[in-house]
Amino acid sequence: MMNISVKELNELFKKTGIEILELREDLKSSEKYVDVKITQDNGFEWIGSIPYFYRRTGLFIETPKDLFTHLTKIKTFFTKENIAKFQKEEKKFWQENMKGSDVTIHFFNELVKMKWTSSFPQNDNPQRRIQDIKEKGYTIASRRNGRKAERLLLPIPRGAETGYEVFSSAFRKKALKTLNEINIYELSSANKHGLLPDHKFPEIRWDEETRAENPDEMPEAEIKQKFQLLDNQRNQQKREVCRKCFQTGERGKLFGLNYFYQGTDKWDAQIPKIGKEAEKGCIGCGWYDIQAWRESLNKLVIKKTK
Repeated sequence: MMNISVKELNELFKKTGIEILELREDLKSSEKYVDVKITQDNGFEWIGSIPYFYRRTGLFIETPKDLFTHLTKIKTFFTKENIAKFQKEEKKFWQENMKGSDVTIHFFNELVKMKWTSSFPQNDNPQRRIQDIKEKGYTIASRRNGRKAERLLLPIPRGAETGYEVFSSAFRKKALKTLNEINIYELSSANKHGLLPDHKFPEIRWDEETRAENPDEMPEAEIKQKFQLLDNQRNQQKREVCRKCFQTGERGKLFGLNYFYQGTDKWDAQIPKIGKEAEKGCIGCGWYDIQAWRESLNKLVIKKTK
């Protein structure tokens, strides 16, 4: 959290029409929000949550000054007229461009009412539907209301699509061949189906400059440097381990073993949490490069048994 009180923030925002109600963090999504009341010159009020740490759009605000700049800049999006304009334009966008989204469109139709809601259609994976909408460039706030997870679509103009890495079938085929179709977690090629190219450097630590496309012509050496093969279950497990590391600074322990071939079980505070330089903090963790971790541990075992 930002090292400043709500009272001090409101002193900073005095006479801007922006009242800070609370700073809070959504641990599940690793997103940080400022709860605000925005009052326009004509008296119209909007009350809700605005993210200030939102990795999907590369928003990483860490100082009160930057928060002031951000909120005063986007204040104009929260007028009654601009909210109505946003609703009209985005409804039209979905009608004209998203006809194939037969499931997700019902979630969007609920969100575009522009109110906190948990009244989504019955679905086996509602979180995936929300994620699909976020990946279209929309900003969606989250909060807990008792046991319910509520969402709020913000009238911030839709940005570039920012989904998790998407691999073409050609790239996936090339990656599997380059990495010998071996599930690196199990060190086995018995189950080749369902293997995924897993980016060693976790996406939760990416910024906009770090994000890169995966061209079909990527050299094999680069594929070996950047990727390892995991099944979906281990891929999801790694994602959770990396999220916890990002939030707490406690590095993940592969197989529960407190062994790191570089560094300790604590994230190095001298290394940035986000961006290209953050990858240095991942080196040495078993989840980052399972084979390098395995080889290092085997060398240690051999040395100890001699």
